[in-house]
Amino acid sequence: MLPRIEYSVVVPVSVELAFRAFQDFGRLLHRGIYEEASWTEGEPWHVGSRIRYVVVKPIEATIASVVTSCEPPNFIGILNHSLGVTAEQQVFFAATPGGCRVRMTLDFVGKSIDLSEDALKDALTFVTHDTLDTLSTLCQQWKAAESSP
Repeated sequence: MLPRIEYSVVVPVSVELAFRAFQDFGRLLHRGIYEEASWTEGEPWHVGSRIRYVVVKPIEATIASVVTSCEPPNFIGILNHSLGVTAEQQVFFAATPGGCRVRMTLDFVGKSIDLSEDALKDALTFVTHDTLDTLSTLCQQWKAAESSP
């Protein structure tokens, strides 16, 4: 069985808005964790399009990613490569009372020459949590702006 990381958040917006928030790279930047998140090839969020992430925390790494599936507004699949590891990322969006549950799984294979297995799992867990925590923050901001007079 592949090592797996699973994490989910419930956000106070519709599935469609949560899906749009996930696609917003701006939420990842300017916080000292991601230095870059950009499209390098293809049309954004289409199968085969490529993304480059430059992470500076918890470790320095460049992640080359390709979109393997995009089924708006319910699912996004991405294959990530970095540090000698390949990680299949799956993101599911499902309506819940009052909002949307966003669940991410990350299955990974390979060995890092730079990190121990525990350090690698810790780094991947950190990035997984940060990805959905920033999504949650953005959705809460959107909901608050919608509620403001």
